Amino acid sequence: MAASRRWASGAIIGLLTAFLLTAGVGPAAAAPSQDPAVGQLMRVDSQGPVDIRADRVIYEEASKTYAAEGEVEVVRGPVKLFADRVRLHSEKLVAEAEGRVRMESGGEVLTGQRMLIDMQGGTGKIYDGQIFIKSNNFYLRGQEIDKVGKESYHLGQGSFTSCDGVSPPWNITGKDIDVDLDGFGTINGAAFRIKDMPVLYAPWATFPAKYRRQSGLLPPMMGMSDRDGVIYSQPWFQTLGDDHDATFTLNFMSFRGLDYGLEYRYALSPGSKGMMALDYMPDDGMGQELKDKFKNVEAYHSRYWFRMKNDQRLFNDQMNIKMDVDLVSDQDYLKEFTFGHTGFEATNQRFIEGFGREVDPRTSTWRQNKINLQRYWSSTTFNGSLIYNDDLVTDNKRTQQQLPYLTFDATRQAVGETGWYFQMGSSYNYYYQQEGAKGHISDVAPTFALPLNFNDYLSLEPSFSYRQRLYSVDRDSATDTAGSTTGTSELWSFNTQASTYLYRVFEFGSAEDPLKLKHAFRPNLTYSYQPNIPDDDMPLLARQNQNQQRVNQVSYGIQNALTSKSISKDDQTGEVRPIYREFLNYNLSHAFNLNDYRNDPTSGSDDPQYWGNIGQRLILYPSKYLYLEGDTSWNLYKSRWDQINALLKTRNRRGDAITVDYRFTADNVKQVRGKLTLAVTKEWSVSYTGHKDLSDYNTFQSIFELAYLGQCWGIRTYYVDDLVNRGYYLAFSLGGFGELLGWGQIRSVSNSTY
Repeated sequence: MAASRRWASGAIIGLLTAFLLTAGVGPAAAAPSQDPAVGQLMRVDSQGPVDIRADRVIYEEASKTYAAEGEVEVVRGPVKLFADRVRLHSEKLVAEAEGRVRMESGGEVLTGQRMLIDMQGGTGKIYDGQIFIKSNNFYLRGQEIDKVGKESYHLGQGSFTSCDGVSPPWNITGKDIDVDLDGFGTINGAAFRIKDMPVLYAPWATFPAKYRRQSGLLPPMMGMSDRDGVIYSQPWFQTLGDDHDATFTLNFMSFRGLDYGLEYRYALSPGSKGMMALDYMPDDGMGQELKDKFKNVEAYHSRYWFRMKNDQRLFNDQMNIKMDVDLVSDQDYLKEFTFGHTGFEATNQRFIEGFGREVDPRTSTWRQNKINLQRYWSSTTFNGSLIYNDDLVTDNKRTQQQLPYLTFDATRQAVGETGWYFQMGSSYNYYYQQEGAKGHISDVAPTFALPLNFNDYLSLEPSFSYRQRLYSVDRDSATDTAGSTTGTSELWSFNTQASTYLYRVFEFGSAEDPLKLKHAFRPNLTYSYQPNIPDDDMPLLARQNQNQQRVNQVSYGIQNALTSKSISKDDQTGEVRPIYREFLNYNLSHAFNLNDYRNDPTSGSDDPQYWGNIGQRLILYPSKYLYLEGDTSWNLYKSRWDQINALLKTRNRRGDAITVDYRFTADNVKQVRGKLTLAVTKEWSVSYTGHKDLSDYNTFQSIFELAYLGQCWGIRTYYVDDLVNRGYYLAFSLGGFGELLGWGQIRSVSNSTY
């Protein structure tokens, strides 16, 4: 027979005979005593046909067996068997394979020198074999491996590891190893070995072999602090279905008592998901002592923190609901409970990864809760929000809430064939506070614009805006006596902007590797006018978010953009096509106040400074390895920067990274946050995270971390020093298990009242 490669299902070789599974039907007639016809395809059961490919295939009629040699491949549904030689019984579907045997089935790969396998029943035996579980990167090796079920194995004597290679950094050896891919594996007489040297023994051990989520204990965390005493945190993971699960955590603190944690998650689709978490401490055993030592503001007893984020898409993604909830019992809770399974840092990181949104900083005593509903149409948008603010410093009775805050906006759109354009913003607010003024405020603000173009050299756009406010409010205090509590107010403004658009394309590179840069340049000049409309006859609440002072100014600006065009491979599709990147955007703006220049008495300024601050805005993003964003405000009269905000992120292919976030406001804020990570080797890294006040050189937080992350194990240790805590933490992890053991020792900073 020819030695060419053959597929049984496509003009290569004949296929297997079949037996019928239907009750009461006898076996199929025997095949003729000859090789099956080329291209013949026969169904062996309801699961589908069996295909064979090999250099040489012979059919033995007497034993109803196919004998295949030379790079043999047998395929039955999701099961693929590869070997140098295979004998396959066509009726029993039992295969005997020898030489470089490999069988792939779902999430597992079996290899060995010899294999006997029932391809229908899923049982068999592998000699000098190995099982590779893809989901966890687990390897099980043994002289004889019994496949006792479709997803179950038994090893009389063997080893287990998650490390690649024939000489793993660690493994666990033992006897009577049982593995269920839908559950756990167990080992009797287990020995944990590092480079074949036994370091730990256990008469019995278990490990998670499942590639599907399953309930069970998660690795614990342990530690010690002078506030909490000995700490032990034990989480339990509970599956509740394919798209939702929960984690229950018991936090034991020898000084404080018990804290109970619950975290629930669901993910119906990428745009419809949610996570909620609750920590509850029935009685803080250190409440009074921490108050007496001036470390806490009050003597707390029952304490809690409830947080939640939710994204929900409805009606074919035309409606979105976002929910952010952050309710905490007191102003000291998040400063104390920072680390651990249910601490602030872990929760905040999970929110960032899952939703791209953070909770308010742990040091903030102002916590905002918001539910927002968005509905989109082709030219209009509706937003409905419930906003509840929690001021932890007060009893919250005079905190202003927005219940609800509604907006309905119309995007810019043409008014027929007139050349005019229309857009509108509108809102309704009900301001509520338990003690103080409450009331309804509604605004409607249409804008009409007439864009004019003069031969593409000059664009001129005059626009007119009008705002009508309706209100019905309470008075805020006994001194708030102006006007009626019900009424209307009006405000109008006029703007004209003139601009031109210039650009030039620069060509670099070669015909084989072209590169083009486009510099776009748009100078603009704007005149703005708004009359002075006194609002002294309106109650204080009715003036909320409304500026009715006179505006009469001229402003100018320059907008710059650099865009590159290159021919390269798309990272997502792999297609070679033009790639455009706007890698630099720089805007400059400045204003001249005509009111102050004319010394207008309605301007309210005794010392007019008619030139405003020079504003700059820069975004630089030349590659995925460098990002720079910044804005500044320069005061001409004081010759100083009134504000500087800058964010720098850079990294390289090796893994080194720098992040610097600088914030400066004259006479107020001068702070910098940063993180430096150095990849010492491919596995070892060191990092420093800091938050400093540059005005008095006070350090809010410093974190030093040393980490090793290998292919199948890791260790990290860090030292933290902030306004509240000072101490270290050490965590050890094994590949496939996560962090198995965490240990830390934290002590509170003396006389810290933050």
